[in-house]
Amino acid sequence: MGLYAGEGVGRSIKKKFFVAALMASTCICAVAATLPKAYAQTSRQTPFNIPAGSLSSALTQFGRQSGLQVTYLPAITSGKQSSGASGTLSPSDALGRILAGSGLSYSISGDTVTVGNSNAGSIADDGSTLLKPIIITGKTGRITADTPYETPGSSAYISSEQIEQRRGTSVGDFLSGIPGVINGDNRNSGSLDVNIRGMQGQGRVPVIVDGASQEASVYRGYMGTASRSYVDPDFISLVSIEKGPSASADATGATGGVVRMSTIGVTDILLPGKSFGVRLKGGFNTNSSSVPALGTWGGYNGGQGYYSTLPSADTLFQPGGMDRPAFLEPTGGSGSVAVAGTTEYVDIVAAYARRKNGNYHAGGNGDDGAHVVFEPNQSGGGYVSNGGLSSFRAGEEVLNTSYDNQSYLLKGTIRLDGGHSLELGWNKYKSEYGEILPTQINVFNRSPYQADLSTIELDTYTARYHWSPEDNDLIDLKVDAFRSETDVRVNSALRSYYPSFGLDFWSPSNVAIGSERYGVTASNTSRLSTSMGDFKLEYGGAWTKEDIGYPDGVDAADVTWKTRQGSRREVSGFTSLEWKPYDWLTLNGSLRYSSFDTFDDTDSSKHSADGWSPVASVTVEPLQGFQIYGKYGSVIRSPSIFETLKSEAFVADTQNFVEPERARSIEIGLNHIQEDIILAGDKLRFHAAYFDNHINNYITRANVRTGEYWNGWNWQTTYGLRRVNLDYAKMRGVELSAEYDTGKYFGGIAWNHYTKTEFCVGSDVELIDGYSRCAAGGIRNSYSLLHVPPKDTLTLNLGARLLDDKLAVGGRVTYTGSRMVDGVGDGSTLATSELKPPEWNPYTLVDIYASYKVSENATFDLAIDNLTDRYYIDALSGSLMPGPGRTVRVNFTTKF
Repeated sequence: MGLYAGEGVGRSIKKKFFVAALMASTCICAVAATLPKAYAQTSRQTPFNIPAGSLSSALTQFGRQSGLQVTYLPAITSGKQSSGASGTLSPSDALGRILAGSGLSYSISGDTVTVGNSNAGSIADDGSTLLKPIIITGKTGRITADTPYETPGSSAYISSEQIEQRRGTSVGDFLSGIPGVINGDNRNSGSLDVNIRGMQGQGRVPVIVDGASQEASVYRGYMGTASRSYVDPDFISLVSIEKGPSASADATGATGGVVRMSTIGVTDILLPGKSFGVRLKGGFNTNSSSVPALGTWGGYNGGQGYYSTLPSADTLFQPGGMDRPAFLEPTGGSGSVAVAGTTEYVDIVAAYARRKNGNYHAGGNGDDGAHVVFEPNQSGGGYVSNGGLSSFRAGEEVLNTSYDNQSYLLKGTIRLDGGHSLELGWNKYKSEYGEILPTQINVFNRSPYQADLSTIELDTYTARYHWSPEDNDLIDLKVDAFRSETDVRVNSALRSYYPSFGLDFWSPSNVAIGSERYGVTASNTSRLSTSMGDFKLEYGGAWTKEDIGYPDGVDAADVTWKTRQGSRREVSGFTSLEWKPYDWLTLNGSLRYSSFDTFDDTDSSKHSADGWSPVASVTVEPLQGFQIYGKYGSVIRSPSIFETLKSEAFVADTQNFVEPERARSIEIGLNHIQEDIILAGDKLRFHAAYFDNHINNYITRANVRTGEYWNGWNWQTTYGLRRVNLDYAKMRGVELSAEYDTGKYFGGIAWNHYTKTEFCVGSDVELIDGYSRCAAGGIRNSYSLLHVPPKDTLTLNLGARLLDDKLAVGGRVTYTGSRMVDGVGDGSTLATSELKPPEWNPYTLVDIYASYKVSENATFDLAIDNLTDRYYIDALSGSLMPGPGRTVRVNFTTKF
């Protein structure tokens, strides 16, 4: 791509990296000094305090206190009780006491404990199980459904089954229903641009897959920019979302939160007890039409003004797009094959997936679809306009929403004696998808039209090393390295229509971005048990480098909008300490140093900054399973490569560098997990939190004073679009989530409510006269307008497991409220060429789903999204493209 980073940047990075490395090495040396003493402490004897109660609860406590991974089938513990275990015991003695009288036995292999029926050994070799085993993890740190309710902070967990239930039509649909989390512009991008608690874009919420990150900032004309990460949910095994500041090695600059994903592995493919297997998946969906020819018109034709009589609908709407397929007619489909093999020392996974769908159709019910409004006047005529939120009619084909995705996955894991493992992976994602510049729909009041299809090609290479020796609590080392190569080509077309001059022609509008990103994160966790309590010390660092320019074979003459060209590098070092002086009290503190440098190839300019990010929390557990916590973070986010290099989005004749953001976050909350509340074996999970985010030097783009000139009579002030630091941005609110599961019936509720959003400009920024300097809806003509969330979101989920757990059925109701304020929030009327804030009305969606286990190795899944066929515009949709109407999804999975 012809990318270059200057020598000065390299010298600066080496100096800053040395500081970060020194910080991490100091911690390592401190731990090394205690090594002989610690080895004496890490014997087989472990203090246990596991009270009597349900057997499943006792096994959960054993996994946490022993640091071992415990796996078992849920059916074998149902309704069984345990007398618990207390005292300083070996893991074997503790398990013997816990399982006494249960009729169950166990086996220990490495750091994994497998619990099974005494008369059947461990997990049956023939795979005759109805449910996946429950996995409880101690030292290995894997995430489970309980994790969000045991962690001091707000987080979320999405399993592969939940991903399938929520898969929806667009890439980001599987994130729906999580309080405080929304995918921005979900219908017009084919990507993820995750908003967490009003924080979005430019690295504020990184998306990390198997330890690798990638993000491309795409210019969207008058509607600003979008930060895009590309993933294929077909190969995602689980998702964890951490909200707010994080002390993790991979969270440098993540002021809003982190979305972490893991791709499928051998456990997702193999039948229980098998060492080789194949998983085949195939399915179809409804409610879409084939992509029409380039330039095909749709929706309301943009006609508005005074007419002598009400014109006919034929003159106000385009003729096509209303031939919606039948309710159960398959119109799109997907298929995948995954092969896996495992031995004592090696795992291998290879997979391929294809998913294709045309343009979906909007819902047919509701008042928000395009419709004619006629306001009569005294002369007998009247003013005609579109009374809908969008130019698309109810039930109409929504142009530029198609996709054709292909994914490839190859992973291998090697396990060696002594607790060593190394995973190497390659993941390729290719997509040809529909997209259109938002201005062509919602700025110039034009009819929507079918544009050229855009493409994304992403190759990701990962290496993940883990060393966790069974007999040494001082070592739990993780090293992740990655390289991602992204080729994004956004193709569109602009119509120039001037009927008074007889002009009507098309011109291309395209963007081509080539990005290469490299990164390494390394961290070690050491655990110590002393007379002063339990300690967990984590320390490490991270390094990332991003080069951006044109993809291979593309130069500036081939595209409409010029691509930024340059590089950015960032290094960080961190340390965090958890101290548990009592069973009921946990103290956490962390400190991160980070530094970044950028180099702009277009003018050889450089920019750098650094800073410190502390995070601290206190957790009190007055009762087992009941936590009260407080968390504070002051996290720095350095400007992204988009925010430091020249581009079409900013005035090209200047480099007005911006300072790093600093997000100060306060969160107070409680977690509660309890079993056997009403029925034997039932479980309640509950989380509630208040959050207050105050971001100083919030980075955005705005219309600011650029200078002045003499016009021959007086001095005139000039304004232009430039990067700016706002004085601050604020987001405050509360969230609540609860889940109840009896084994047969289950339900959940998730609610998020914002109490305040505010964006304010400092006295050093000169806005256009009349622009509000503080506004709840964002600063006028700035990117901040795009990220203001709905005031309320509420999700209710109910379901049941029937026919001896072979059949699971459920339904989900999701309510999305109105934007915090309309527009800027000051009542101002925006100019035609200004950035328009997303506009939607409150909407409620109903989804239902069912999963039936046909046999031990085959499953049939059925889902109906938007059951009531509601017409709606998604929250945070900057393109005014309605969401999909009622859609049936059918999927069949078999393993052998």
